[in-house]
Amino acid sequence: MKIFALLLLVISLPALGLEVDEKLTVRVVKTSESRKTIMVNRGTEDGLVEGDHAKFIVTAGIVARAVCVRVSPTRSVWSVYRLVNADFIVNDSVMTLKISPAVKITKDESQALVQEDTPTRAAADPTQLGIPLADGAQDLAAGAGADDALTAADLKALEESNTPTIIPEKNIEVFGVLNISGLTSSTKTDSGSNSFNNSQSYHHIGLGGEYYPQKEREWYSHFSLQAEVNLMRQNSQAYQGASTTNDVTEFALGVNWHPTKLPSKTLDFIPYFHLGANIGSVKSTYSPGQENPGGNEFSATGSTAGFSVGFGYKFYTQRGFGARALLDYYYRSESYGEDDAFNKFNKTVGGPRLMVGLGYRF
Repeated sequence: MKIFALLLLVISLPALGLEVDEKLTVRVVKTSESRKTIMVNRGTEDGLVEGDHAKFIVTAGIVARAVCVRVSPTRSVWSVYRLVNADFIVNDSVMTLKISPAVKITKDESQALVQEDTPTRAAADPTQLGIPLADGAQDLAAGAGADDALTAADLKALEESNTPTIIPEKNIEVFGVLNISGLTSSTKTDSGSNSFNNSQSYHHIGLGGEYYPQKEREWYSHFSLQAEVNLMRQNSQAYQGASTTNDVTEFALGVNWHPTKLPSKTLDFIPYFHLGANIGSVKSTYSPGQENPGGNEFSATGSTAGFSVGFGYKFYTQRGFGARALLDYYYRSESYGEDDAFNKFNKTVGGPRLMVGLGYRF
């Protein structure tokens, strides 16, 4: 019970962040020359998290809208996507940060909400712009710590890379897995003229979708829902020519938990745990070989049910393309109706699997 309570507390921590419309007084620590990337003196200790959207406000009004792309306990780096008045964004300036709802970012200038401003002066002293310093704003001493080690060059490089570190707006993913072999086999005795040919192939074709929450402050933002359909066929031939074919159509539903990193993170490996359940149908066919040449073929159909549990990694690019690998334990029970000889059978399949696939988020 104590372990369950501790787990509930851990996964609930993201919900303790700032809500929309909450405000902080912030001080600009560093800024790039274009004012499109800035670092302020607030971080996770103040409730900020990666992916936060905010308005930067002074007495004259809103000067910028930005998204938080990096955060530490006492500092955060913001990528500005709506620059209204660049002259107010200077080192040591103090303004109000107001958390706002996320907006979809576009590079099409014709669809921009406002026309972007460019800086006309590079004043480092905010008092020259008539911006008063709030109490506690002068909290930076020379060499204040590792959080201040991000230089103007670092900010410029971060800006020029044009690489978002998170993609929460791309919260739907389509992915596929594929495993195909096209082998064939042939059996012939050293006496007699009987020969038997059959496929020795296997294929597993899977297509699925995954849904990620966009509200990354909530406790459930580390979870995602997954649905998948799988088509599996296995052909095999014994040494004496007898062959079997198993066709399985499977529908699966599952949940993925990303405990250490939000699933919107890009250019990084995201660990996750998977738990799923599956149901479907199966058809199994047996053809005799040398032990009964010319004998009847037997087949039976049935239903399947099972589960899978495992651990894997995901990786996404800033454009939404992704890859995944999953090592899981898979179990499936097959319950057959009467075959041609009026027999009923139950069969189980289980063991570890390594699955890899590609996906796209939009």
